[in-house]
Amino acid sequence: MSYFKRFPKLVYDFNREGVVNSVVDIFRQARPVQNYVDNFSAYKFYTIRDGERPDIVSQRIYGTSNYYWTFFIINDFLHDGLSSWPMSGADLEEYINIEYNGWALETRPKVKRDTDGGITSFENSLAGEDRFQNQGAWTVGETVTGAISGATGTLKRKDLYLNQLVVQDVTGTFLGDGAGNVNEDVTGSWIDPVSGATIPCSVQCWKAWQYADAPHHYYIYGDGDTDSLTLPDGTKGYGVEAHVSSANFFSTTDDATLNLIIQEGSTAAPLYTSNRSYLFKKNEERSKIRIIDPAFIPEFASKFESLINE
Repeated sequence: MSYFKRFPKLVYDFNREGVVNSVVDIFRQARPVQNYVDNFSAYKFYTIRDGERPDIVSQRIYGTSNYYWTFFIINDFLHDGLSSWPMSGADLEEYINIEYNGWALETRPKVKRDTDGGITSFENSLAGEDRFQNQGAWTVGETVTGAISGATGTLKRKDLYLNQLVVQDVTGTFLGDGAGNVNEDVTGSWIDPVSGATIPCSVQCWKAWQYADAPHHYYIYGDGDTDSLTLPDGTKGYGVEAHVSSANFFSTTDDATLNLIIQEGSTAAPLYTSNRSYLFKKNEERSKIRIIDPAFIPEFASKFESLINE
């Protein structure tokens, strides 16, 4: 059956003119029947093949395309509908090429302290509004320019946690090799929300990444991440995602032998998962779905229909 076919209908006056229309009540909540949630034998698991649509999966499993809607009921991550269905490899590549085009210009904030340990300045921060400290608030939509390369682009996003300026519609090639040998200042603008004045701002680009290959998150040794890595002693370990402020992250005392996240000027290599890798991993995870055992599907559909119409 069609997903919304058995939903109850209600009448609604869209224009408030006394003319009512009969519409499907799409605001009804659709969740698994609890006795099926508790009955593990009612479920099986299925790995979606590259490019398979929900109706094709239903046909393959149940011999009919009519039960495609059950996948969206019993898998929490599919409650957003087709937008959360795993993409084909070709569609995912196209999505990345469109949504993650451009550059991510990464800065390395440098904390300066007085003799008492107090912070006197925070250079190359994307958060501050003091343009005299080589930083700035950076208004999205303004033009970003490389002082040496002459590259230009439009600022689409400012990520304070990863210290990234995401610049798209780029002309030229921004500079920044991530080793401190080739850097350049990049300039932009901050629009004062009170006066409306345009105030120039600047930070140093430590590394210019193709946005798709830029870090999505960094992680350190420990338990929790499924990306295995080789530790300095040759043993295998796992990384913990470190979704913390880069203001502290990159100011951690450096230890190149442990390959820890670094402060400005270090030669240690940080561990990270790129945007591209993260998206492919999420897409792969979404391809593994829970399904109703074919032996239970008629009963499940009937029960769902009766409950949704109560």
